[in-house]
Amino acid sequence: MDSLKNWINTHPKIDSQYIVNLHKISYRLSEKDVQQSFEYYEKVSQLSDSLNFVYGKALAQINLGILLFNSANFDESNSAYFKAIDEAEACDALRLKAICFNNIGENFRTLNDLDKCREYTTQAIAINSELGAWRGVAINYELLHECDLQDQLYTSAKNNLFMGMPFALKANESYILSQYYLGFGKLHAINNQTDSALFYFKKAMDQAMLQNDLRNKYNVYMAKAKYLKKISSNIKINFLDSAYSIATRTSYMEGIAKTAELLSSVYDEKQNKDSSWEFYHIYRLASDSLFSKNNRRNVIIKESNWMLNRKEIENNHLKELSQIQKKDLVIKNALLWVTGFLLILLIIIALFIYKNIQSKKKRAESSFKQKIAETQMQSLRAQMNPHFIFNCLNSIENFMMRNEKRTAIEYLNKFSVLIRIILDSSRTELVPFAKDLEGIRLYVELEQLRFNNKFSFETHIDPLILNEEFYVPSLLIQPYIENAILHGLSQSESDNLKLQLSATLENDYIIYVIEDNGIGREQSKKYKIQNKPFHESIGLQLSQERINIFNLQQKSKGEVKIEDIYNHLHEPCGTRVELKIKAV
Repeated sequence: MDSLKNWINTHPKIDSQYIVNLHKISYRLSEKDVQQSFEYYEKVSQLSDSLNFVYGKALAQINLGILLFNSANFDESNSAYFKAIDEAEACDALRLKAICFNNIGENFRTLNDLDKCREYTTQAIAINSELGAWRGVAINYELLHECDLQDQLYTSAKNNLFMGMPFALKANESYILSQYYLGFGKLHAINNQTDSALFYFKKAMDQAMLQNDLRNKYNVYMAKAKYLKKISSNIKINFLDSAYSIATRTSYMEGIAKTAELLSSVYDEKQNKDSSWEFYHIYRLASDSLFSKNNRRNVIIKESNWMLNRKEIENNHLKELSQIQKKDLVIKNALLWVTGFLLILLIIIALFIYKNIQSKKKRAESSFKQKIAETQMQSLRAQMNPHFIFNCLNSIENFMMRNEKRTAIEYLNKFSVLIRIILDSSRTELVPFAKDLEGIRLYVELEQLRFNNKFSFETHIDPLILNEEFYVPSLLIQPYIENAILHGLSQSESDNLKLQLSATLENDYIIYVIEDNGIGREQSKKYKIQNKPFHESIGLQLSQERINIFNLQQKSKGEVKIEDIYNHLHEPCGTRVELKIKAV
């Protein structure tokens, strides 16, 4: 904030960058100082109008929409966002359009119209994904999680958090990370996992403190008071007082209503009728403003008017197009009488050109589909790498916490080599088989260190694959090896635990076989239900999607088969994974 104000003071020239920085100041003040935020909004609006800076006009309407949302004026807030969408489309600012869709969804969520919220938020995700605006995608998925939480759809809420978390980590912004940690804390509290809930609430508050983020501080206080079940009334009142103070200071009407309602209930339980009635009165005043039928009706009217206006514009464009076509038809008929012979010649030429264009179009479509597949593959790999690196960092943290410094250093050295391999591989779609195998071996060595060499690792590689220059998608089999270690071998108490990896070449296909003698899938599922009911690995899903896309690219029939291994007593004694991909 200080650096932005400093820039404004030292750059007297009023241009597009000047207006954009004024908007940034207004946006950052919207949850802290409403009056100052509104003053900066007015400057953005006036200067954008005077310079006819369409992008700035869109920014001004977004600022106005946020300020009206804070004061519970949802119909005018949506009206501002709809105007911003029109301005954004006029200057081809898709990112601003996505922001508007998300904020309209937030308005509908506050009014408890969750289907509308999901509808607009989904449109925002589509635009942000197309633009690669990962910060926006993270915010969108967090809003979908809020809808599900409000609807008591806890599994879906958890899934949306997991979907958005990789994008939140990419954004690496304290405001967003605070919201995600808060979401995980709520879900753990709902599941009566108090220690885990407190852990995530603390992480959320730590992130909020980094930038003195008042709205997220308010959210943490409210979550503790609402979701933690084993706290005294006095502690709950302290949390709610802190939240209420922030809401009133920032003129946050929804926050005032929610906090006052909870305070009224707590004081009622304590038989403090005066305080209970006082906060109930505050709640009713704020709630009537927030959720009145008039407010809901006006929001729907504003949306309907905007839709009708857009439809009318489309109809006018169609009428204009129709008139142009009629004029063209008259001209063509006149030319038909005058230049019959030339027209026949033109038709012949046109047919030749048409065939040529169709041929080029087919080639362009084929190239476009190939680019889509490559983009999807890059996206999946970008999601898998943070997932894998996150697990490795957890292992290093565990060694440090157990004060095993030597082991931690050894682990970190191997990990750095593995990261170098991953970074080198990330520049290309495919990597040499030998280099990928080196990365897999390093990963297994890291896991052996982590589990105190609890298991051995054996590889059987067809010499033909090593001698020839074959290429494979990087770290494709890593999630299956990780699954075997974490869910099969690490849970077993048996001796002589083994992990085996083989790779053979059969009819232009590389056949990987990953086999462990761990506890098997059924017993692993039972452990997961007991110990990690909220955890869901995305590694196997991403690998399967990568295989599907790789098959499309290579026009091959690669596949994955997973089967349980049983002993002579028909008891589970491990898992076998067979993965088949085209040799490139």
